[in-house]
Amino acid sequence: WQLHSLRKWDQLTAARVNVIIANSRFTARRIHSYWGRKSEVVHPPVKVDRFSFSKDRGDYYLSLCRLVPNKRVDLVVKAFNKLELPLLVVGEGPEKSYLKKIAGPTVKILGYKGFEEAALLMEQCRAYVYAGLEDFGIAPVEAMAAGAPVIAYGKGGLLDTVRCATKDLSSATGVLFPNQEVESIVDAVTWFEEEKIWKKITSEYLHEWSNRYSEKAFQGRFERILFKAMEEHKKNCEAASTDPALMF
Repeated sequence: WQLHSLRKWDQLTAARVNVIIANSRFTARRIHSYWGRKSEVVHPPVKVDRFSFSKDRGDYYLSLCRLVPNKRVDLVVKAFNKLELPLLVVGEGPEKSYLKKIAGPTVKILGYKGFEEAALLMEQCRAYVYAGLEDFGIAPVEAMAAGAPVIAYGKGGLLDTVRCATKDLSSATGVLFPNQEVESIVDAVTWFEEEKIWKKITSEYLHEWSNRYSEKAFQGRFERILFKAMEEHKKNCEAASTDPALMF
């Protein structure tokens, strides 16, 4: 009964809102599915200018996020155990002890790192690897700002930010794998290695691409939508004030 009442309240409240903003196309589709409403997509602001993209890339892969179940770092660790390639895992959370138990000799669980250390790891890694399902995903955009290609699960908000090299290498920013499974990650990284994709996607291009999600870009998009909504609301108010049928 409580959930039913909450759903009714949720539907009624959503219907009253003039404009809905979604943080990705993935979220926009869910808004349409549950509320039957269209929404404007405005990607969240990312501090891309904090990162350098001109450093030489190393031979290790990087996983940097909160170590919680939905991030699926366990899949990344198991995949790199099979690949026998160097992987650094940065982050804290309840999964840390488990990840240490399953980590093979080529995987290092580093735990928490401050911004400067974490940024340096991003700026020098061969690629950033992520297996979670995100509404948007800020860390992958930060990785691209640091000049690192992204190897990630090809669903959710990352479809807005990562262009897959298997479809068009000329505009690629990484590689997307189709399934949240170890073998899917193994296949993606193997192809990335065999084709030496990190040499074909320049760090400068990745950083330039990340500017689409900068704080300045966010401000511009948000202001345009806000001012448009205000103008439409103003027109509706003026129409209501002159229409006798709407005055009572």
